[in-house]
Amino acid sequence: MVPHGQNQAPGPALSPAEAIAKMTVPEGFQVELVAAEPDIVNPVAMTFDERGRIWITESLEYPRREAGPGRDRVKILEDTDHDGRADRFTVFADGLNIPSGIAVGAGGVWVANAPDILFMQDTDGDDRADHREVVVTGFGRDDTHELPNSLTWGPDGWLYGLNGVFNRSTVKQGDRELNFTAALFRIHPRTRRFELFAEGTSNPWGIAWDNDGSAFVSACVIDHLWHLVETGYYHRQAGAYPPFTWKIESIVRHHHQQAAYCGIHYFDSDAYPAEYRGKLYMGNIHGNCINSDSLTRDGATYAGHPEKDFLSANDAWFMPVVQKTGPDGCLYVLDWYDRYHCYQDANRDPAGIDRGKGRLYRIRYQNSARAPAFDLRTESDEQLCARLHSPNVFYRGMAQRLLAERADPAARDALERLVLDDQTPRSAPMHALWALIGMGPLPVDFHKQLLAHTDPAFRAWGVRAAGNQGEIDQALATKIAALAADPAADVRLQVAIAVGKIPSLDAMSILTNVLARSADDPLIPRVGWGNLHPRLEKGADPFFAALARGDLQKSPALAMIAPRLCERLLATDQLHAADIARLIELCLVQADNQPDFAEATAKCLALVAAEIQDGELPAERVDGLRTAFQPILHRLRQRPTNDSLHVAAVVLAASWRDATAVESCRSILRSSQHGDSAREQACASLLAARDEKLLETIKPLFGDPDTASDDLRRRLLALLGRIDDEGVADLALQAWPQLSPELQIQAAGLLTSRPAWGRKLLKAVAQGEVDRTALNANHARKLLTGGDAALRDEVTRVWGTVRIERSANRENVIRQTRQLVRTTTGNAATGRVVFQKVCGTCHKIYGQGQEVGPDLTGNGRGTFEQLLSNVFDPSLVIGAAYQARTVVTADGRILTGLLVEDSPQRVVLKQQGGKLETIPRSQIEEIDTSKLSLMPEEIEKQVTQQELADLLTFLALDRAPDDPNAKWLSGFDGPAAREPQDRAD
Repeated sequence: MVPHGQNQAPGPALSPAEAIAKMTVPEGFQVELVAAEPDIVNPVAMTFDERGRIWITESLEYPRREAGPGRDRVKILEDTDHDGRADRFTVFADGLNIPSGIAVGAGGVWVANAPDILFMQDTDGDDRADHREVVVTGFGRDDTHELPNSLTWGPDGWLYGLNGVFNRSTVKQGDRELNFTAALFRIHPRTRRFELFAEGTSNPWGIAWDNDGSAFVSACVIDHLWHLVETGYYHRQAGAYPPFTWKIESIVRHHHQQAAYCGIHYFDSDAYPAEYRGKLYMGNIHGNCINSDSLTRDGATYAGHPEKDFLSANDAWFMPVVQKTGPDGCLYVLDWYDRYHCYQDANRDPAGIDRGKGRLYRIRYQNSARAPAFDLRTESDEQLCARLHSPNVFYRGMAQRLLAERADPAARDALERLVLDDQTPRSAPMHALWALIGMGPLPVDFHKQLLAHTDPAFRAWGVRAAGNQGEIDQALATKIAALAADPAADVRLQVAIAVGKIPSLDAMSILTNVLARSADDPLIPRVGWGNLHPRLEKGADPFFAALARGDLQKSPALAMIAPRLCERLLATDQLHAADIARLIELCLVQADNQPDFAEATAKCLALVAAEIQDGELPAERVDGLRTAFQPILHRLRQRPTNDSLHVAAVVLAASWRDATAVESCRSILRSSQHGDSAREQACASLLAARDEKLLETIKPLFGDPDTASDDLRRRLLALLGRIDDEGVADLALQAWPQLSPELQIQAAGLLTSRPAWGRKLLKAVAQGEVDRTALNANHARKLLTGGDAALRDEVTRVWGTVRIERSANRENVIRQTRQLVRTTTGNAATGRVVFQKVCGTCHKIYGQGQEVGPDLTGNGRGTFEQLLSNVFDPSLVIGAAYQARTVVTADGRILTGLLVEDSPQRVVLKQQGGKLETIPRSQIEEIDTSKLSLMPEEIEKQVTQQELADLLTFLALDRAPDDPNAKWLSGFDGPAAREPQDRAD
């Protein structure tokens, strides 16, 4: 069998020598073995200590989900004769259960052993732990591929770690409770305070710090490289975002072999030539290699650029989980070494996991020197300060940490002088600064000088240190406030972060000042917004006062955040309609001269209209908005009818049943001269106004192909579910023959959202007017939600038995499908059409389709075996974020989708077709979480056997069929693969 995510059948395991012989590295480099089985097995995490010893964790328990004592352990590896090979192996601690992260420092050893973060000490000097402390507890074990991991010391002296998107965790400390999934967290080694530093991404595994002290992580499934900053909220692979989130994206626009990463390291050592320094090295576990990216600054963030692979194993067993720089300046790579890399295999066949292998390699350039014996613990402060000048980041980082831990007042003066020495290459002063920050609060006079440093990276760290301190001297607070106008984006970014942590700062004024100067930055507006919007909960007066004192009202940044401000103000407990009207007036002042402000104004009006249409605002609030908006709407409705602001005005007015505006919305909906978005908004307003002529207006749009695009029809079908009118079902069924296959699936979703409509659909299926394959398991499951016994019987009679749990026969279906593919010639070009019909409503590929589930361009298709499992057994292993939610509303509507937002005000679902459906809490009768994936598991019942072969032939190509470089996935052995020239004919 070809394991999931691998490019070839693994064959037998290679010996360490054989594995090294197959590896390719750049000219001049060689791979050396440091340790291997039986001395190390199933290694998960690794670090170095102050003596150059290597600490690893081993897991025989993987993939066990249950917490409690296990067989896993922490080992110390030593090279006593300095020949490059470990020759002493000591078990430091055992009885662990998938220890997934390790760090040495602050007087002991820190181990991630979910649900706990442990602190262990050897108090008698025998290299065995005899003291254990649970520092933090509450990490989940729902997905043991996403456990807390990558414990890494940050430049600021905190211990950082990661947690995955499908591993829900709850950490309690004192009166604080933190609930999270995907996150970069940190722990202060002295106070034990636990904090979330940033949230988002997917299953991040690996933390790297560059020479400016910026944090980078690698992630799976989604983009592979992320720059994380404090308070940032990043794109999630799945799951709900907090309300009002403006998510931050990755820093790459490229992909390497396959989207499964483990480990990341910023390399800076003179043991390698210059062209290999200052780069990120990442373990690609499905690509069986070490990828490399370079970095350039992009305002307050970075852009990642692809470099040539640093190592290719050419061995499907190779699984690089950690990369670190050692005391000899070489890159070390820890290799899990197993035929199984992915959770599908681990859960399907835990007994098949190889638990007897593991390797640790060193990648050495030419005959670079071995590291001599050393023990930094015994070195004086003066010696450690000298180490800060080392060209090897290993020694700089170790010396910095030890100086911070010692916190010797005698060392402070030397470190401060080094920080302020602008004649010394910046790496040494930077590490000196981090050592000082790790000691605790900086002396006020030195801190003032730091905030005036000529190097913006040092000023930024001065701001960051003040934020970590919290309570600061007023003179420092004044300087930080002034740095909101700093010319360096990185400094302004840290000011935007620090204002939320320093009570003496006027946060609102400073944030508006930062935003006014940062409209063109890809990161600061999002971080600034994340720190600004919680302050609007109690009212907008401080914000408008800050606007009056600053330059934001003329900055494009205001246009960027205005719709978000509008949404936030609408959600405040005490809605002040005048505040929203005032915001729109501010935008209108700039609208005629700046298109961004005109667009922002239209978006604000659309948001107000949407809140009314969704039923989120009670009648008295709507009345207040109508009164406040009358003068604005009157002016805007004087503009030309094709003007976007005119359209926005009539859409809003129609939402509260202005008769003239209702007629205008009918005209907009009928007219192909308006864009799809405007026509969709017009329809939503007519629905809110309960326009009796709505169905009459819409009906021609589904009859004449020239009157509306398929995308508009898709949007209209999604909207029509809001009205409880049997005419909707009649309209959809009458239009059925003219609908494309994709729209028929959308229409089936609409018709199964209300029991009465579902009965009509089932009748049409029974009479042969609608093909049974247009209904999938999710459609049928929705009809059973209400508990109507007669309807259940009808569903069973017409469609078949509906399961609420994963079917046990999916392996048989996969076997049968594999045989079908081997004997039936598929056509990839035709398969693309089939994909759009049955998959495109939820998945995107090569830029087409809807992004409800993962984008399949680079995910879920590592091999043909993985493809078959994901298509035909989607509920085998499913994260909570991909479980379907079914919401039953007070008026009997049934909605199914993935949870995007779950707040006290609303629930937002992403449905098939990509439509976001907002349901006010007040309208929800029931919410149910399915045990199954939103993706139906019986896709084979929706298509013919030939269509199935075509679909799989299309998906079995690693690129689009018309791409001349497209190749077949490993394991695909259909007739088309035997005649590749015919794949797209």
